[in-house]
Amino acid sequence: MFSIKTKIILAYTVVFGIMLTAFAAIIYHSNKDAAFLKLNTNLKSYTISLRTEIEDEYSDEESLNINKLNSIRSKGLIGERFQLYNENGKLIIKDSLLSKSKIPDLNKVQNESFEYEKKRINHRKYHIFWHRFEAANDSAYILETAASVKDVYDDLNRLFYLFLTIIPAGLIITGFAAYFISKAAFKPITQMANNAKNISGENLDKRLELPKAKDEVRALGETLNEMIERIDNAFKSQKRFVANASHEIKTPLTVIQTELEILEKKIKDSESEESIKNALSEIENLTKLTNSLLTIVKLDASQSKLNLSQVRIDELLADCIQTINKAAISKDINVNLSFDDAVEIEADKEKLRSVFLNLIDNAIKYSFPNSIVAVKLEKFSDDKVKVKIENSGPGISQDEIPYIFNRFYRSNEIRAKINGSGLGLAIAKEIVELHRGKISVESNIGEKTIFIVILFEKAA
Repeated sequence: MFSIKTKIILAYTVVFGIMLTAFAAIIYHSNKDAAFLKLNTNLKSYTISLRTEIEDEYSDEESLNINKLNSIRSKGLIGERFQLYNENGKLIIKDSLLSKSKIPDLNKVQNESFEYEKKRINHRKYHIFWHRFEAANDSAYILETAASVKDVYDDLNRLFYLFLTIIPAGLIITGFAAYFISKAAFKPITQMANNAKNISGENLDKRLELPKAKDEVRALGETLNEMIERIDNAFKSQKRFVANASHEIKTPLTVIQTELEILEKKIKDSESEESIKNALSEIENLTKLTNSLLTIVKLDASQSKLNLSQVRIDELLADCIQTINKAAISKDINVNLSFDDAVEIEADKEKLRSVFLNLIDNAIKYSFPNSIVAVKLEKFSDDKVKVKIENSGPGISQDEIPYIFNRFYRSNEIRAKINGSGLGLAIAKEIVELHRGKISVESNIGEKTIFIVILFEKAA
């Protein structure tokens, strides 16, 4: 589809082209009509001059001065010729060229009238007049006069080729003019569009730059800025609500968890003990969700800052595996860590710990029992390191991969059966990007899943 700017340029060019072509056609035909009218007028004048000379001198054929008649010329005519017939159609004065053309029915030529015809003789076009008149001897004669139209067509052809040059040149100039005019007109809109692309949920405090001119474009920009402000207020209100709700929920959850843990130690009934364990498990999930929501709020509000220090990534990964190894043992899963050399980078240790805990925990959750979760650490380049966490679970379809780092996204039915808030990967992505790093996933249905984290040795 064409852009609006392109459509305007095409519209300007087409409309101007149509107008220019119509104007050229009018000029051409007007010149053509005027040229032929002038030619016919001169030819008629030439005919009358010949008639006058014939009437003055012609009493019989011998008295006619042929040389004097041949010397008669008319301004504006090229190659004029004539023939003279008597009333019976006999040629009295013959022209070598005109005699080659077919003689018309001279009886149709009325007295004192001018009959007009176009003829092609020897591959050339001529305009021909026939004029009947009576001489002093009371005899009727028909005078045939002709003039070449070559010069007229030469002039018209020059005009045609002139228009053939001017019209395309005019269209090109119009196209360039329309391009620069539309570019200037759309420049404020283009600038606002580029500014709008850089506005997201993380920087809703930004506003569009408005043009100085108080026109429709500025009115549009002001309207968009007002809309962004309303969205910003709605986001802030939502974040405040989430933060406040999370804080309010966190305290009673802690109290409930503590009371249930005390109660679990006192109760010996197996059914009641199982119920308490289930309640504690759900409370633990709610606590994780609450903590995740608080983390998300801090990240959105740009309150989460990196507490940078030198971190041994190999030791951090080993610590994470040790922390979560109980869950792996319960599913008979071996978590293997492999690396060539110790790797140290500048990072926020606790935030990276939460990232790797989440990724390893997910790998264990989605792996089949009696399988292996492989954690590999390697130097990616002179200033980058790569961590790959591989599991042999059900896999992720290619359709779902673009969305798994979105907040609250839960994928297919197999993954939906496993407890989770859909926030872990979103938080991991934001923390990695806060370190200027990158997180990605490689997977497919029925195949292994590999999460890849790339980090710089220098976080800033």
